[in-house]
Amino acid sequence: MQGLQTASAVNHYPAQAPGSEAKPAKWELVLLFVLLILFSEGVLPRLVSSNQSADGSPILRLMWLPVYGLVLVGAVWKAKAFAMTALRVPFLVALTVLTALSFLWSIDPGLSQRRGIAIAMTTAAGLFMGARYDWQTLLRMLGFVWITVTVLSFATGLLNPSFGVMDEINVGAWKGLFYEKNQMGGHMARAAFLCGFLFLMDRKGRRLWGFGVAICSLMVLLSTSKTSLLGMMLGMGILFAAAWMKRGVRTGITSTWLGVIVMGLFAGIMVFAPEIIFTALGRDPSLTGRTDIWFVLSDMIGERPLLGYGYGAFWAPDSEQAYWVQEILEWDAPTAHNGWLEVAIATGLIGLSLLILDFMMTLARALRASIDTWTGVFALGVCAQFLLFSLSESISLQQNAITWLTYVAVAAKLANRPRNVLPVKPIALRQPLRRLSADGA
Repeated sequence: MQGLQTASAVNHYPAQAPGSEAKPAKWELVLLFVLLILFSEGVLPRLVSSNQSADGSPILRLMWLPVYGLVLVGAVWKAKAFAMTALRVPFLVALTVLTALSFLWSIDPGLSQRRGIAIAMTTAAGLFMGARYDWQTLLRMLGFVWITVTVLSFATGLLNPSFGVMDEINVGAWKGLFYEKNQMGGHMARAAFLCGFLFLMDRKGRRLWGFGVAICSLMVLLSTSKTSLLGMMLGMGILFAAAWMKRGVRTGITSTWLGVIVMGLFAGIMVFAPEIIFTALGRDPSLTGRTDIWFVLSDMIGERPLLGYGYGAFWAPDSEQAYWVQEILEWDAPTAHNGWLEVAIATGLIGLSLLILDFMMTLARALRASIDTWTGVFALGVCAQFLLFSLSESISLQQNAITWLTYVAVAAKLANRPRNVLPVKPIALRQPLRRLSADGA
């Protein structure tokens, strides 16, 4: 990966992540690829379980046990680097501990205990990846995984429409190997952004990453998810803005102020005339009933404000609280359709505060790193997409999910960023876009 390697040298980054004495062996990379495929939510869950039940498939739970075992082995293997990384993300660790202990006050202790172990292992896997692998290895492996999953999802929708295309609700929208179209669309939007970043940075694999951008973008369109399309445009917009701003100081300052003005206008429209945005996106102001869920859940959170109802317990099949929410809404809402509310329901306002603090810390680190490194720009894009999708989908603090795994890994990489980093040289106006790969990681 010549681009990222060159950039690392320019910015005085260590050749390997802290705790990595040598480059990973091939068997380790193969194992990492398999584990990421399992976390992708696009192969194993759908083949084993026919629906997204709150407790999951018993077979699937058993299949995750060896994965958790490997995570524990990795954490012990790189114990020093793992511990140092964990200490640098205190709010994330505190949130994970709180979630794992939520079975003590949960309305369904058994379920919260099982899923608490799962989220602890998922978070630990992300911390291990951030401590063990350098940016080059981490992003490349994620890219390989997403291209594989995307190709398989495309083939599924093409060859077996009854399995890969929705036929009851949102008829004709593709879902690939996932449970529904929004889930696939969100993953494809994030994958398109990742492949777009690698397309700019990795000259050696440019054809592969260009193909990744094309097929992931196609799958976003086939999902018909407006939020996913917006998320993909947001990620690509960040890459374009970063490339433009790094052309020089004056360009950067001008672009920053222009961005502030545009964001201010957008915020004003969302506050005083949100129907303009929703109409442009082809959505109703209630976001397909999501705001109704949020109002009802706000009252439910008020009943147990500090520690919530226990991780994963609120939406359990036998949950009385979920029953009453669904009765009020007059439809079987499966989740909060909002990552922040979902955390508040599970772990209360204490857990929500920890998530907000961790996100703000990660975002601040990404902003600082984006000034002089291109991996900082990538991290900024991850934060922006995470924020966007968490407003309409329950992607925060999700066990066995690659979205949360990626967020944790990026937060860990940012926490391990050395302080003696040289600034990236500005790009001359006449310099072609393909030269970006040698300008910073």
